[in-house]
Amino acid sequence: MGEPVAQNISQGVAPTLVTERTFSQRVVSGWRQASAQPKTADVMASSLFSAQIWAEASFWRPAALWAGVAGVLSVGATASTVDWRTLSLALLLVDVLWGSVWRLAGGRTQSLALPPGSLRRRVWLPYLQPDSPAARIFSGDHRDIWPLAFRTGLPAMVLALLAAAALGIEAFLLTVAVVIIAVAGWTARHALGGIPMILSGVVSIGLPWLLLMRQMAPAGVEIEWLAPIVLLSCWVLHYWGEMLILADSRAVQAMTLLGIAEIGVIVLLIIVQAPLWLAGVVLLFLPTWLMIAQGGQVGRRMQPLWLLALLLSALALGQVI
Repeated sequence: MGEPVAQNISQGVAPTLVTERTFSQRVVSGWRQASAQPKTADVMASSLFSAQIWAEASFWRPAALWAGVAGVLSVGATASTVDWRTLSLALLLVDVLWGSVWRLAGGRTQSLALPPGSLRRRVWLPYLQPDSPAARIFSGDHRDIWPLAFRTGLPAMVLALLAAAALGIEAFLLTVAVVIIAVAGWTARHALGGIPMILSGVVSIGLPWLLLMRQMAPAGVEIEWLAPIVLLSCWVLHYWGEMLILADSRAVQAMTLLGIAEIGVIVLLIIVQAPLWLAGVVLLFLPTWLMIAQGGQVGRRMQPLWLLALLLSALALGQVI
């Protein structure tokens, strides 16, 4: 009996071992075979929202981030009084997120490029079907405006509002104001053929300065808000003039705006009794006017001087109020 049993066992076990080896070989063989690779876009899509960060033109020019820093300086905030986490979030909000919302006013050409498939998708909305009256109104900004609005505009606004809500009601309301200004800019570009530069000045200088000024004001210190608001208003006008004079060095409107803004800054520093700071600010203003007097082209090389004058005037005010 022992020999047949052993034979049966060997006969029963052997097929099993063969089967296991065959299965293992199939697994290894299948693993080694080159499989179809997913598209690079699918592999890189690790996040729900996609954002790319880059430096816009020159870093040393008046812009929202520097206006926010000026707002901090203008209320006398110091390293010991600043909440650095709040400061970081506020600067991210006013420069990156508000900038993304404001860029929507420039239309499709100013938006981040999306995959071709995104542009072919249609968003159904009442009265916006092809050849409807409303669709013809928006046709000047291409027929893919609504897919882009929902793919880029809505996420930018939602993220900006969420970040603002973490900072408080003032930041949230100012972010709503930026959204309204962006819509107004988009509308003006279609109705008037261009975006009013005052809107750009408010988004780039005025509102960032105002938000950081309010967020970073030292606790327990009584601040007279009139002087900082006057100073930020002067620099909003100055930014307006800067943009115009970069386009046309002989534009009377540009020179008028620059003159009014700079006189306003000088008078304010005289009133608050900051003569030493005033001398530095005036020296930074002079090269622009010397260039204009000589009939030269006021180019972007003047922007670092304007930026230094902005920061210096804010620092001067923060030291004396």
